[in-house]
Amino acid sequence: MMARMILWLVGCLLAAPLWAAPHGAAGHGVAGLESAEIGRAVQALCTKDVVLLGEDLHHASATTLNVKVRIVERLVRQCGFRGVVFESQFYDMLDVEHAMAAGTASRQQLADAIGALWSRYPQFAPLVGWLYDEAKAGRIRVGGMDPQAGGIAEHFSLERLPSVLSSVLTGERHKGCEDAIGRQNRWEYDDANPFDAMALRQLRGCLRDIRHRLQAMGRHAPPELSAMAASYAAWLGFADGDSGGRRDRAMYQNFAWLRSHWPKGTRIVVWCATVHAAKSLEGAYPGIRPFGSYVHAAFGSRAAAIGFSALGGSYGNAGGHGAPHVLGVAAAGSLEARAFTGPGSHALRFVGRAQLHDMGVSPARIINYAKPYTLDWSRVLDGVIVLRKEVAARAKS
Repeated sequence: MMARMILWLVGCLLAAPLWAAPHGAAGHGVAGLESAEIGRAVQALCTKDVVLLGEDLHHASATTLNVKVRIVERLVRQCGFRGVVFESQFYDMLDVEHAMAAGTASRQQLADAIGALWSRYPQFAPLVGWLYDEAKAGRIRVGGMDPQAGGIAEHFSLERLPSVLSSVLTGERHKGCEDAIGRQNRWEYDDANPFDAMALRQLRGCLRDIRHRLQAMGRHAPPELSAMAASYAAWLGFADGDSGGRRDRAMYQNFAWLRSHWPKGTRIVVWCATVHAAKSLEGAYPGIRPFGSYVHAAFGSRAAAIGFSALGGSYGNAGGHGAPHVLGVAAAGSLEARAFTGPGSHALRFVGRAQLHDMGVSPARIINYAKPYTLDWSRVLDGVIVLRKEVAARAKS
């Protein structure tokens, strides 16, 4: 612990030329934000092994993106974090890792694998370029943890994953399962081939056979193929409805697999929604166990979950299209309003866990800008960054 604190102090004093900041980050609104408050957040996180950085569940908040980009960069440069895991598809990010090792990866491939949920925002672009350069140089590892497959830019899942998963099967079973998985990933269902209970049974049967074949191979089974098959089977387990947070459990299993296959002791930043980063969702989503609860069960005080909210402003729609939504001024007595009590006109405030505990039960829009929840937020998160003004993120046209 002391060694990590010393590392943080040294990082603050040195320019750290080997770890260049994301180029252009300051040009996208970060320069106007208090570096002292961001510094307080980084100091609170610097000695952790796992840091979960959440955001509103609409994934379309430009100021939040700006601050998260800066925090990720500082945790890597100043604190020695060497892994970044996104709430992105497990499969495509594994393909990026292979391409990095082979020297064939591109910035666009990394952006596509991270997914359109973030990669099409101008505020996110500096982070993509920086992550690409650092991963290419071997200084960090980048991964995804979402078991879902498909999307509009995840080319590995759309084009190659069906054949990769089916590769351990033979004959007609190979062909039938490759076709079924491809149809699912590309969502090529129609009247002749609808997505119904029969289609789901076929897919689950394919994954059962694939996993049985891999188990029969024993130590000769490719570890990544076994992990992808387990992940895909987990996705099919909630493809007809996610009760109890099965997606979150599968994300943690993928996260744990990545960590076990990365260099021992790799400290990781997780980029996701607050609804997943949370330690508990009781009082907001009863019966749902979030990803963050598994992380905290495994790491205890060595993990920290951080949420974001705002006093007012606007927020966008997932994907960054359509008219933005007004984020009205937070009500008096809310966590957001209480964060800005006192003199000064701060652009943001960091509310640490002790302060969250002292605040007790408060209404806040930390999980969902469209819906406040009244909770003891110290049971949900280890800190909250409250912005004075949020701005809706818009995707590049």
